[in-house]
Amino acid sequence: LLDPAKVELIRTPGGHLQVSEMAKAEEFGWQTSWECPLVDCSRLPRTVSRVRVQARYVYRIPLAAEWRLEPRGDHYRLTVPPLELQAPVGFDTSTMEIVTTESSVLSPAAPANREKALRHLGPELARRGTSPAYLAAQQKNAEQTVREFAQKWMREQGGGPLARPVRVEWDGPSPM
Repeated sequence: LLDPAKVELIRTPGGHLQVSEMAKAEEFGWQTSWECPLVDCSRLPRTVSRVRVQARYVYRIPLAAEWRLEPRGDHYRLTVPPLELQAPVGFDTSTMEIVTTESSVLSPAAPANREKALRHLGPELARRGTSPAYLAAQQKNAEQTVREFAQKWMREQGGGPLARPVRVEWDGPSPM
């Protein structure tokens, strides 16, 4: 049972349209070194852990209060908000693996380093998911989803099939 005192329900005003997804095997490393307040300890051994996960990046756009299909010569122009990454990025913990942990007798503790690597996994996946390369990789599929959504919406509103194709334009900077 869901205890209302222990569950936070969040409403998304206006809602979002999920426009694309990307599943990608991600690997990253985390390094812990000694911190010495009075001496240079940069030459002391470090502990390095490598983590691999199967991440699922979900991209969406907020549904605007009003969308306008504007006739432009041989097509309609539809301007939509920029892509947003749904956070936190999901990943399957059953397939997560700590690939390696390299350390020596004098390096910081390996378990603590692995724990730090796991704590930084979420922010690192979010950083990668909002990078220009990842956003650009989503753009074509996202445009197709928005185009299909607009065409279906117009048909269901009694407008029948659109006589011209829809060209999607992003409001704000393009990820390309």
